[in-house]
Amino acid sequence: MRVLQYIPPSLATALFLLALAGCSNNPYPPGETAGAVLYRSIGDEPKSLDPSFAYDIFTSTIIDVIHPAYFQYHYLKRNPFVLELALGAEMPRREPYAFSVREKGRLVPKTGEAWTFRIKRGVKFQDDPCFPGGKGREVTASDFLFSFRRMADPAVSCPVLSFFEDKIIGLHEYADRNRERARRKELADYRPPISGLKLDPKDPYTFRVYLNQPYPQLRYLMAMHFTSPQAHEALKYYNKEGLARHPVGCGPYRLAEFTPKQRIVLKANPNRRPEYYPAEGEPGDRKAGLLKDAGKPLPMIGTIVYRYVREGITGWNLFLQGYLDEWGVNQTNYQQVISKQGYLSEEMVRKGVRMNREVAANIIYFAFNMDDPVVGGYTPKKRKLRQAISLAMDAGAFIDLFCQGMGRPAEFLIPPGIFGYDPDFRNPYRRYNVEKAKKLLAEAGYPDGIDPKTGERLTIYYDNAATDAAGRQYVGLVTKQFESIGLRLESRSWRGIVLTDRVDQGKFQFVGSGWFADYPDAENFVFMIYGPNGRPGPNMSNYNNPTYNKLFEKMRAMDDGPERLAVIKRMRAIAVEDCPWIFMRHDEDIGIHYDWLADVKSHPIAYDTVKYLGLESRRRAHLQQEWNQPNLLPVAFFVAFLVLGSIPAARAVGQRRHRKARRH
Repeated sequence: MRVLQYIPPSLATALFLLALAGCSNNPYPPGETAGAVLYRSIGDEPKSLDPSFAYDIFTSTIIDVIHPAYFQYHYLKRNPFVLELALGAEMPRREPYAFSVREKGRLVPKTGEAWTFRIKRGVKFQDDPCFPGGKGREVTASDFLFSFRRMADPAVSCPVLSFFEDKIIGLHEYADRNRERARRKELADYRPPISGLKLDPKDPYTFRVYLNQPYPQLRYLMAMHFTSPQAHEALKYYNKEGLARHPVGCGPYRLAEFTPKQRIVLKANPNRRPEYYPAEGEPGDRKAGLLKDAGKPLPMIGTIVYRYVREGITGWNLFLQGYLDEWGVNQTNYQQVISKQGYLSEEMVRKGVRMNREVAANIIYFAFNMDDPVVGGYTPKKRKLRQAISLAMDAGAFIDLFCQGMGRPAEFLIPPGIFGYDPDFRNPYRRYNVEKAKKLLAEAGYPDGIDPKTGERLTIYYDNAATDAAGRQYVGLVTKQFESIGLRLESRSWRGIVLTDRVDQGKFQFVGSGWFADYPDAENFVFMIYGPNGRPGPNMSNYNNPTYNKLFEKMRAMDDGPERLAVIKRMRAIAVEDCPWIFMRHDEDIGIHYDWLADVKSHPIAYDTVKYLGLESRRRAHLQQEWNQPNLLPVAFFVAFLVLGSIPAARAVGQRRHRKARRH
């Protein structure tokens, strides 16, 4: 039998193309997608996975299943959101607490609150080399108090320290001592006692927090990963920089892999304490099939892979191929996902895509600088100028043009789902009305928008970060709405960091911003125009109405109920009339996922919801294969062309070799 000794280049290319045609476009290891693995995306590498520092939404979805807190949010209940025990063994006890402070050389009696927390026994940290023998030890109350101490370490830069520092007795002094050490370039000292944080000498599972004022919102802060228990062994073993890439928690998942710029992998934690899918929810949950897994142990999925996807179009294509289990809806894919009637498109329905809509716990707004000589101030004319501008700003137009209709016009700061939101309230200065706006503008001293001092149109300066085409289009709509009442708008665009610095220094007249809830309480929104929270705090307007401030301080100390609601309404009336902000919208988030993913119900506040998701992985693998079959027809034609074209060349080479052999 003769062996072919020469393969023409064209034939080699053909063979290579045939081999290539048999390759899969699956970006994951062979067989992995048939297993219990959830595939998610992340836009960029997390800056830190340290639970005392990290605070963005994407990072929180990872940290919160590694570092659970005393409380968690019920997965299925909404309106209102419901806290339930996570690591807590019982609901905390709140009692009045009498203490004294020294003012002007004498002791003055005060009344605060003492909160008693008791945690579950048998909760263990994940196995990790930081522990003796690599075995995770039991979590005790001291691990919770260690997390409070870490907040007050200047090297940590905990973003919620201010929520605690002015309320926990002794925490401010402790933080100040460590700030002084930092100025001397010394490490923080975690050893000094904090009078407001106490362990129970008889019970290692109980601790107490003493506050210098009533503060019901502490229960929400005890549901955040900043207050989750932390092991001092991990800090010592990995040091601060190591915790950013090596969190050591006691949650349902542990970090199994952190490959920079590629992926993050979470695995179910063998040391996790038993936790079960909730057995009750809202009326529609049973119809939606969300209660079919009631009572099953969590987490439902053993592995989660977060893949870095920097470009939205790349992620969208991976979703369409079935290689990402869920994706978001934005301007890029809205037309392809949503029909004109607001439902899923036929293409999405055919692929088994499901949609989840949720009004975000946020507020998008424009703010006036209340210290500015033109738009600031509290006189009737100053208020009318701001009210006129508010009437000219059409929230519906912004929602339609820049949010694809995904949003709800805002009447006040508090969004739907938060106590204090009133669906029947209508802000008189948020009804788009150009004629009324012009009338108020004239009463403010600017008839037809003319400044009598200059004889020209009044110019308002709008500081923004609109440095791209979409941003400039946004500025264009703002400009058009100002011009509709005769005002001139001058846009000043800056890089984001420059804009933040200008706002903190009060170097602006008019600026746009947004706020997302830290926790589902009215206080977390109305505090944004509380006078003492002025710049560089959350009150960027520097709005400072003494009556509003007193009502806020009263409301903050109250539990939800009719009396608290009455106070919130009084605060709303004051803020609406003063108009330091133009309330624009509450966002609406739309997420999509394949029907092989079960028990999906988005939550605007909780970030640990991945532990509730179920998965039909075999069905996913079958559909991935079906949707990603290689199209061999063009390759077959090309290969045939190359093979046929190579036959004469092969014959010629054979003849030359034959002649050469005969000469020998």
